[in-house]
Amino acid sequence: MESNRPLILKPAMTYGLIIALIFIIFAVLIWILGMEGVRWIQWITWAAYLSVLYLCLKNWRDQYLGGYIRYGQALSAGILFMFFASIIYAFYNVIYMKWIDPTAVERMLDLMEEAYYKQGLPEEQVTAMMNFASKLRGPGMQFFSVIIGTTFLGVILSLIVSIFIRKEGDPYKQAMSEIENSEKE
Repeated sequence: MESNRPLILKPAMTYGLIIALIFIIFAVLIWILGMEGVRWIQWITWAAYLSVLYLCLKNWRDQYLGGYIRYGQALSAGILFMFFASIIYAFYNVIYMKWIDPTAVERMLDLMEEAYYKQGLPEEQVTAMMNFASKLRGPGMQFFSVIIGTTFLGVILSLIVSIFIRKEGDPYKQAMSEIENSEKE
């Protein structure tokens, strides 16, 4: 098992970068088109995130693990990929919120407040929730909340994608493939 740890670190950073770039491209497109909060765009975004994670995990399985991967390996790799993606995306998010569109936080808070009222929540509860949300406005809190939120999203997506990406074969061949891959390093 120790031989897998160095093997996954570099690909995890590479795949994390790819995933983060997809996140950033979608965020920029949504911002440019002014489609923040549009429900069908959110569904397309989720489908894109699932697809990119699937492709990254499949590529990792095929390129580094000899075409075989257990569910647990896929799950942990997916979470690691998304963790690295979250760090890159958090840097982008801080830059975006601080310099590109400083009013974005206010718009998000307005959308949240409107959604709470549409749900029929009482005034006191909405006020309390908005006070809490407004405390998360600073760049530092934004940075860490994006990392936590995106990593949590990675857990959810990885739970789903790992079901479809797992491919167990002959344990002997898989062990030999892992040994050969570790010797290449």
